[in-house]
This record gives sequence, C-alpha cells and structure tokens, in this order.
Amino acid sequence: MEAIINNVAYSWSMIRISIPALDISEDSTIMQGVSEIKWNKVRKIENNYGIGGNAINRGFGNKTCTASITMDYNTVSQLRALAGSLMDLGEFDLIISFTNAYAGADWTAETVTLKGCIFNEDGMESKQDDTNIEKEYNLNPFDIITGEGTSSWL
Repeated sequence: MEAIINNVAYSWSMIRISIPALDISEDSTIMQGVSEIKWNKVRKIENNYGIGGNAINRGFGNKTCTASITMDYNTVSQLRALAGSLMDLGEFDLIISFTNAYAGADWTAETVTLKGCIFNEDGMESKQDDTNIEKEYNLNPFDIITGEGTSSWL
C-alpha cells in the first residue's frame, strides 16, 4: 500500500480507533480524547561468533510488543464507567485504522491490531495551568498485527 493517496499522506486526522470487545466502534465519541498512540514490535537478534572472533551467523530470540495510549480525563472517565476501573476492563483488542476521505469509497484502509491489550494501571496526572488533563497508559499487548482491510466508514 502506498503512503500517499491522491497526494494526501497519512496524518493524525485519518486515525480511527475501535475496541470491539468493549462495543467501541471507530465512529464512537468515547475515544475522541485520545491524543497519542504508540506501538512497537522488536525481535532480539544477536550475532553468533566463531573462530577468529568473526560473526558467522545470527540467532533470533523472542519478539516483544509494546504500546501505549494517551487519553484525556473525559475519555478515561467514560472507560471507567464500563467496569469501574481501567484495570477491570479485562483483555481487549484495539484496532487502529487509517482512512483517507479524499480517496473515495473503494479505498482500502491500513489497519493495525494491538492484540490482547490490558491496562495494568488506573490513575491521572495534572498540574497547575493544565488546560487539558491527560495521561499516557501502557496497553501491554501480546502481539501487533499489521495488515489491510476495507474501510467501512467511507
């Protein structure tokens, strides 16, 4: 998939977030207070050495997935209302989709699924002169799946 469709690059305004297990779809107003989302998948790779101290091949270790989401207090409050605490929401898949309204109805969106997310904390941070109270939360996914899917909101 190309990163530019009709001369428009991917941008923050194209991101849609859904959490099917919590009945939160991409057109839900619950997740509108998300101001940042991060994800990363890393695999341990090490060189194996032989005679003469030279690398002779590589060994592959475990894959590690990390992800986080920054939400405002209103969004956190709405999520808490579902179970009493972010930590009580249980495990869920968070789906991030990219939509390009300028590309037409047949445009295929890229999706990233953060599998098995679970909050391990529930809190908030604020300081004097904050105009928007927000906090970053770890999502603790066990896998990250990237792929394409047909956009259903165009």
